[in-house]
Amino acid sequence: MRSLPSQLARSALDAAPDAMIIIDEMGAIRFANRQVSALFAYAHDELIGKPVECLIPERLRNRHLSMRDAYAKNARVRPMGAGLSLFGRRCDGSEFPVEISLSPIEDEGRILVAAAIRDVTERRRVEAELTARLEDMDRLRDVSARLVETREFPKLLEEILDGAIALQRSDFGNIQLCDPTTGILRIVAHRGFSPDFLEHFASVDVNEPSACGRALRAGLRAIIEDVEEDPDYLPHRAVAARAGYRAVQSNPIRARDGTIIGMLSTHFRKPHRPSDRELQLTDIYMRLVSELIARAHDEEVVRAARDAASRANQAKSRFLATASHDLRQPLQTLSLLNGTLRRMSTDAVGKEVIAQQEHAIIGMSRLLNALLDISKLESGAIKPDPTDFTVSALFEELRREFAGLASTKGLTLKVATCEDSVHSDPSLVGQILRNLVSNAIKYTRAGWVGLRCLHEPSCVRIEVLDSGIGIPAEQLRYIYDEFYQVGVPANATREGYGLGLSIVQRLVTLLELKLDVQSEVGKGSIFALTLPASQGAVRPAARIEAEPEADTRHAQARILLVEDDPAVLSATRMLLKSDGYQVTTAATIAEALEEVRADPYIGLLITDYHLGDGETGTQVIASLQAELGRPLKAVLMTGDTSSAIKELPRDPLVRIVSKPVNADELLAMLRVLIDS
Repeated sequence: MRSLPSQLARSALDAAPDAMIIIDEMGAIRFANRQVSALFAYAHDELIGKPVECLIPERLRNRHLSMRDAYAKNARVRPMGAGLSLFGRRCDGSEFPVEISLSPIEDEGRILVAAAIRDVTERRRVEAELTARLEDMDRLRDVSARLVETREFPKLLEEILDGAIALQRSDFGNIQLCDPTTGILRIVAHRGFSPDFLEHFASVDVNEPSACGRALRAGLRAIIEDVEEDPDYLPHRAVAARAGYRAVQSNPIRARDGTIIGMLSTHFRKPHRPSDRELQLTDIYMRLVSELIARAHDEEVVRAARDAASRANQAKSRFLATASHDLRQPLQTLSLLNGTLRRMSTDAVGKEVIAQQEHAIIGMSRLLNALLDISKLESGAIKPDPTDFTVSALFEELRREFAGLASTKGLTLKVATCEDSVHSDPSLVGQILRNLVSNAIKYTRAGWVGLRCLHEPSCVRIEVLDSGIGIPAEQLRYIYDEFYQVGVPANATREGYGLGLSIVQRLVTLLELKLDVQSEVGKGSIFALTLPASQGAVRPAARIEAEPEADTRHAQARILLVEDDPAVLSATRMLLKSDGYQVTTAATIAEALEEVRADPYIGLLITDYHLGDGETGTQVIASLQAELGRPLKAVLMTGDTSSAIKELPRDPLVRIVSKPVNADELLAMLRVLIDS
C-alpha cells in the first residue's frame, strides 16, 4: 500500500486528466481534484466531507454501500463493478456513464480509497453507433443475399420492399414503377396498405404534392417528417390518417443511365426524422436496388425475346407441318393429272400445252421445296445425322441425276474418280452439292461442269467447277442472300429463284463445314466444300438400279390406293388406270381392311402418310400385312419432310416418296416394285 500523498502528489492529482477522489473508511470524500468539479458540476470545496453516494444515482446507492463494504474487506487495485454499467450523477441530477478504477491508500493506520472516474459517454456513443452500423450492415448483407438469389421479377420487388422496411424500421411501404410513355408512377408492390390508399395513389405524376411526386419532380429523395405539419401534404392527410402513417420517405430508383424508373417509399406510424446513418444506409441499399431492378429488366427483355423466338419457332414448325402437307397436296394432284393427260393426248398442240404445264408444275415444286428447306433450317427442324460414307457413291448419284440436264444444254458433265471417304451427313452434303451443281449448269452457257475431290491432311475438299459466266468480285458477298441472282435485275424474267445458295450456306453452317468460292468473270467458278475425312475405310453402299423400261408384267396388277384427299385420290387413280392397273380405293384403315378382305390378292399398296383422324400410312401397311398374313409391297407418299419421316423404320418392300412426285417417276417405281 502507498502512503498518503504529499502536497506534490496532491498537485499531481489535480493535473491528472481523470476526475480523482479519495474517500475514508466511512465513505466521506476527503479529496477531489479539479476535474471532479468539471465532471459533476459541483464547486471544488462543496464535495469535501460529503458521502461519495452523492455522486451516484439514487437508485444505485444501496447497491454501492454493499459494494463499498465488500471492497474494504479486500482492498486492492481493480476496476469498480467489473461487468456492470456504472453511472455518475451530476449536481443537477443528470446521469452519465462512467468507468471507475479503485486503489487503496494507507494513512496512519487507516485505509483510504482513491477512485479515478472517467466519463465514457462519448465512447459509449461511438460504440453504440458502431454496433448499430454493424447490425445495419448485417441486415443489409442478409437482405442483399435474398435479393441476389431472387429470379422472378414480382418476387424480387416484394423482397426489395421487405428489405427496405426492415432496414429503416418503418411500418408500411410500396414500390412504384414509371410508365415509360407517360412517366406516371404506378404501384407494383406494397405492404400494409388498404384498398383505399392503393386507389388514392393508383397513379402519381410530377405535379403531386405527395412525397413520391416531389421526389419524381426533383429527382432527389423526399422526406416528410410529419404529414400533419407539412402544409403541402394537405390533399393527402385524410388518406394518411386512415392508413395510419405520419411520416414518409421516397427514394428514386434509377436505371443505369441515371433516369428515374421507379420509386421506393417507406411510411412510419409516428413522426420520423431519419438519422445520417439511416440515410447513408438507405443510399447504399438504393444503389443495390437500382442495379438489381435494371438487371431484372434486362433478364425480362432477354426472356421475352427468348419466348418470342420460341413462339416463332413453334409457329414455323406449325407452318412447316401445314405447308408440307396442304401445299404439296394440290401440287401432287396437278402433277398426276398432268401425267395422265400426257398419256391420253395425241394432238401435237395439246402435248405442247401439257408440256408447258408440266414445266410450270416443276417450277412450283422447286420453289416450294426451297422455301420449305429454308424454313426448316431456320426453325431447327433439320438435325444432322453424321456418318462415314464414300464420296464416289455421292458422285455417282450426282452424275446420273445431272448428266441428262447438262446434255440438254450442250454441256459436258465431268465427274472425277474419288476413292476418299468422309464423315458428315450424306443426305445434307448431297443437298449442298446438288444445289451447287444445279447452279453451275444454270449459269454455264457452253463448255463443261465438273466434280472432283482433293485429298488434304485429315480432310477432303470437294470442288464443283464450271466454265460459266463467272461472278464479279464485288457481287461475291451477296451470292448467299435469298432471291439474289448474279446479273439478273430485280424485275427481270429469271430461271430459278435465287434460293439455292442461301440453302447451301445454311446447310454448311449446320454441318460446321467450310465453303470457299473462287470466280472470274467469263472464265467460270469453283465452289469448294471441305469435309472431315473418315477414320476408317468405308465400303460403297449397294445400289438397286431401276430398269429403264418395264415389261408387261405390271399390266392388270391389282393396286389398293389409300388417300383421304379426294382430289389427290382421283388424280392418282386416273394415272394408274391410264397405265393399265386395276385400282381400288380407300380413305381409312377400316375401308382398306374391307377391300383386302374382299380381294386378298392385292399386289401393291399406295398410301398417304398422314390420313384423317390421326391415322398414318405406316399403320395402314402394318394392318394390311397382319390381315393378309404376308408381306406387302407398298409406296408411302408424304408431304411431310420432317425428321420424323427419316426416322421411320426401313422396309425393303416399302418405298417412301415425297410429294409432289412426278407421274413418270411414280409409275417407274411401281414397275420396279412389282417386277422385283
